Amino acid sequence: MNKKLLLLILCCMIFLLTACSSGDQKDSGSQSELVPLAENEQTSTLTQEQALEAIKNYCFINNPDLKNEVDSDEYTIYWDVTTNESNEIVVLYRSYTGSETRYYIDPISGEAYVTELVPGIIDDEQRTDESLNVRDYLN
Repeated sequence: MNKKLLLLILCCMIFLLTACSSGDQKDSGSQSELVPLAENEQTSTLTQEQALEAIKNYCFINNPDLKNEVDSDEYTIYWDVTTNESNEIVVLYRSYTGSETRYYIDPISGEAYVTELVPGIIDDEQRTDESLNVRDYLN
């Protein structure tokens, strides 16, 4: 009997605490309010084409001379896009030096991390400290 009473009291306390905490959140001026995303932002998933476009924009912003290098016939520079087994969009940027930079992109959040591989120097793909959100680089 004591266990049932204790359980009932505990359940009531949890219910009251939950009810009070949700009410405090609405009334508190110090807490930020959650703003719902627009309906299309909640469901939009990046396509491979969007991810590729965003990474190209990112590369051009971070290396202003790159556009001229791409347009000339002197350099072998290219991008490639695939989706890996983890459903990440992977954009490969191959620079004129032969180094390969890969951007692993979460298609829902747009968050990306970067790896680098330099054949003959660094033969294993290594994660860098660089990260970005590709949605910031979409036109």
